Amino acid sequence: MTIDADVKANELGIWNKLLIGDAAAQNRADHQHGALTTHAEVLCRLGVIDEGEKTEMLELADARYSASTE
Repeated sequence: MTIDADVKANELGIWNKLLIGDAAAQNRADHQHGALTTHAEVLCRLGVIDEGEKTEMLELADARYSASTE
């Protein structure tokens, strides 16, 4: 299965908007973290990203959660 570059760019854009969303981080950090991790896992399962990219995205999601809850 070949993933179109536009699909990957679009999905990563959605993920990054949620990652940097200050309102989501301040109001519902746990919800934001869950959405980020689930989205990354689904993208990997569908072949949009590879395991390495998923690991990086999960690390970013964890860092964002930590920063939001401090």
